[in-house]
Amino acid sequence: MTDESADSLKIRFAADRMLGRLARMLRLLGYDTTYSPGVTPRALRECAQKEGRTILTRGDFTARFPAVEKIFCVKPENAAEQLREVVVHFRLDARSGLFTRCTLCNGLLREVAKAEVESEVPPKIFAIYADFFRCEDCRHVYWRGSHVERILKKLEALLGTPGGAPDERD
Repeated sequence: MTDESADSLKIRFAADRMLGRLARMLRLLGYDTTYSPGVTPRALRECAQKEGRTILTRGDFTARFPAVEKIFCVKPENAAEQLREVVVHFRLDARSGLFTRCTLCNGLLREVAKAEVESEVPPKIFAIYADFFRCEDCRHVYWRGSHVERILKKLEALLGTPGGAPDERD
């Protein structure tokens, strides 16, 4: 991981309640992104300021988030295009942090011994896969199934270059 890509992973986001799918996709890329569908603008602003997060929102944000310096207004309605816009704007590394955060709760994923998850995954999954990961916070179990290749292909199509960042000519 280059210094620049390590620095880009340090940016932290707080997604407004209308950006749940974007929050999940940023987590998928390894970015620390808080999100709660019931959060009020005031609570989001306080969380962002306290934790040094950049607020991601849509629409006119001046009334909802007065005097907030670290804020970005996402323009596209489609979540995939929102991701592309955020990756381009913040020059995010879309590869080095892949699959390191829980898409459900934002916790960090840690590899666990296969035997630890036998009772938590379907028998067929347990028989096929060797590597398993658990969220440190919500305890959800993940594995690198066939869906991983599909996700990688979608990211490549959306974000362009193999390094993850879209080509600036796009």
